[in-house]
Amino acid sequence: MSDNFYYIVYDNFLDGREFGIFKHHIEMDIAYNLTPKINSLDENSQWYLAQMLYIATTYCDWNGGWNNMFPKDPLLLLLSKIHMQTIIRVKANMYPRSRLKKVEAHAKHQDYIYDHQGALFYTDECDAPTTLADGTQIESKPNRLLLFNPATPHSSSSPTDKDYRFTVNINYFGMGVKKGYLREHLGPPTMAHNPPKGWIDEYKDMSDTS
Repeated sequence: MSDNFYYIVYDNFLDGREFGIFKHHIEMDIAYNLTPKINSLDENSQWYLAQMLYIATTYCDWNGGWNNMFPKDPLLLLLSKIHMQTIIRVKANMYPRSRLKKVEAHAKHQDYIYDHQGALFYTDECDAPTTLADGTQIESKPNRLLLFNPATPHSSSSPTDKDYRFTVNINYFGMGVKKGYLREHLGPPTMAHNPPKGWIDEYKDMSDTS
């Protein structure tokens, strides 16, 4: 596996109030658009719903890359806690219940072909995981944040135990969780593999204020 492959998972990432606001916004306030195929690499892929909330390539009805149809304040509850130098895109995804009698894994893909940072945030619990390049499956759990390199092959899936699976996909250049937030609010990651140097060091000695 390439040295550029890593993953870090944090549970209970937002506090309860913030998560409630964020979840409501993602699941109730966004007008999702129908996309005929979840993955163009999979001919049998079913439809899904998505909405671009930010993209670096702006359009005439967007303000600095932000989709003017939706307030960005709820998104900042999450984005402000991640060390971002440049945002590439923020996309909300809504995957329908699998048409099969089992979890439907989608074809693996790369978000972009160049190395960058990715954050995937889950708002609900269901039996549809994210599968990473080495086969590791990250379960969908509410208020869970996955950090990884989206240029490495990975795949989503459709659930059998819920009508929809909601995620927010963030592509950016930067680092992991902001050090202040990591120190004050988060403990060790739930799981991690090959984390970039310095990304998770802050939790090791919470008494060190130097």
